[in-house]
Amino acid sequence: MIAKLEQMLLARDLIQAKLRLSIVAALTGVTQEPLRKMWKELHGERSPNGKLPESALSFVNNVQMVSNLSAIVLLHQKLHKTKELTPTTLLATWNTHVALLGPIDINAAYYVLRDVRSNMLTVMQCSRCEVSYIYDRELSLTSRCPYCKGE
Repeated sequence: MIAKLEQMLLARDLIQAKLRLSIVAALTGVTQEPLRKMWKELHGERSPNGKLPESALSFVNNVQMVSNLSAIVLLHQKLHKTKELTPTTLLATWNTHVALLGPIDINAAYYVLRDVRSNMLTVMQCSRCEVSYIYDRELSLTSRCPYCKGE
């Protein structure tokens, strides 16, 4: 009973942050129907639907987003000392980013943490400024350091 209540509270917090419902359901084990109702109550509108992105790179449209996603990864590793991704660690990392660096889409945060955990994205350390960043050689925006433009 208490575990179910904790899952519902986590689901509520994730929905408040506007994490897509299919991801909330996967992370919390709460079924779609109560999640849809919760979204409507919290946001006053129906939850978004449609195809989910395939990777974190779907959110990358400028260098600022690369640095924000890189910061999410670094914050997560510093706060939790792991690549493991749970609803609690996702919320803590996202809330810390919002408090320190400003807003970021929680869906983008989820995807970048998921992709780094599964090694779909690499974290590189810049040889010039020594800051770590997400790296993907196929995308020009992630092929070099977003902070100093080094490699």
